Amino acid sequence: MGPRSCWKSRHKFGPGGALWLRLCLCAALSGAAAAKQVIQKEAQFDATYNDTVTGDVQTIYAFNHTVSRNKTEGVRVSVDVLLEGVENPLLFVVRQKQAVVSFQVPLVLRGLYQRKYAYPNVGRTLCQPPTQAEMETQFFFVDVSTLSPVTTNYQLRVSRVDSFTLQTNKNSNFIATPSQPQYFKYMFPEGVDSVIVKVNSEMTFPCSVMSIQDVLCPVYDLDNNVAFIGMYQTMTKKAAITVQRKDFPSNSFYVVVVVKTEDEACGGPLRFYPLQPDELIDAGNRSKVLDVLVSPAIKSDVYVMGMLFCLGIFLSFYLLAFLVACLESKRSVPPVARSI
Repeated sequence: MGPRSCWKSRHKFGPGGALWLRLCLCAALSGAAAAKQVIQKEAQFDATYNDTVTGDVQTIYAFNHTVSRNKTEGVRVSVDVLLEGVENPLLFVVRQKQAVVSFQVPLVLRGLYQRKYAYPNVGRTLCQPPTQAEMETQFFFVDVSTLSPVTTNYQLRVSRVDSFTLQTNKNSNFIATPSQPQYFKYMFPEGVDSVIVKVNSEMTFPCSVMSIQDVLCPVYDLDNNVAFIGMYQTMTKKAAITVQRKDFPSNSFYVVVVVKTEDEACGGPLRFYPLQPDELIDAGNRSKVLDVLVSPAIKSDVYVMGMLFCLGIFLSFYLLAFLVACLESKRSVPPVARSI
């Protein structure tokens, strides 16, 4: 039998005394729960909120937006924290209809040999839950909390993503960092069964990863989890992946681009090993300018026509060689033999 967690008193309480003791305990617990102050604010898109948070205060921002069945709108949460250490980070939790996204700021990402990099600027695109209604108003909440006893300043901004849905044969430019990945949605148009997704950049480094994922929540868009699902390719300047409609039941997919914390995967230089295991390393400027282009792939009938054309070329050579051989053999027969 496990140890009991009870308290015995030498004093005897009657029924009224027991009831009085329970009321006192409930009042004490309510006072302890009320010690943490919760502030809820009605928030707006494209507005920058410069606020503070401590271990005694939790702030909740309430957002709402209208979604439609035939249009996908991207929503992005950007956070900037002025905090030197990572001992007491800020926790941001985004609660949506069918998904919950949480991340700490500064965001700590690990590299090779457990090297740690802290990023005070974090940007995440929210996964968009599908809707069956023609028009629907959806609410989501951003909770900000910390265990730090010191007041910490932060900056929060929620905005809509321009050109979240990729168009066929149209370039889309964007900037990504290890703590600010980007992803976009592409829907197969009618009559297109296969497309080629190309990501280009003028910069060789930092090393980055392009991933193709199904339209599901959550989206794996960090360096430590981008390889968990779907197809991916490490890149420096160029990357391309062929995507077929039959592999995605929803006739759509996400194009995820993540900048890696280190460049070893792309053949880049190896950073020095930290003197202490928990020492933070300055990541420096690891922003990368990229563009993505989705174009239709070659159809199967084009492949068949190309194969038949090549086969016809080979057969014509064989037929020509056979005719030349017949003519040469006919010329080589003596006239006497032909008269006989």
